[in-house]
Amino acid sequence: MVREIKFAELEHLLLSMGFVTVATAGSQKVYQYPSSGTLIVLPSYEQQAYVRTVHLVAVRRILLDNGLMDSDRFNRFLQKLAS
Repeated sequence: MVREIKFAELEHLLLSMGFVTVATAGSQKVYQYPSSGTLIVLPSYEQQAYVRTVHLVAVRRILLDNGLMDSDRFNRFLQKLAS
């Protein structure tokens, strides 16, 4: 699953799924899925910065555990970016 993903690509995925950004006092980026309240908290990345593998794995796990995306769809997202 490991692949270099730019933050802009990951953020686009989350927003296209229906996540919304949540204002915070800190430098982190917080995304919430309104109907379930699922939260994803990431460090503040520049748009063109590559997402650290640990954060990509955490996002994948949150999406899977909350039934928001299955592993096949997440893998297709990664494959699409690789091509």
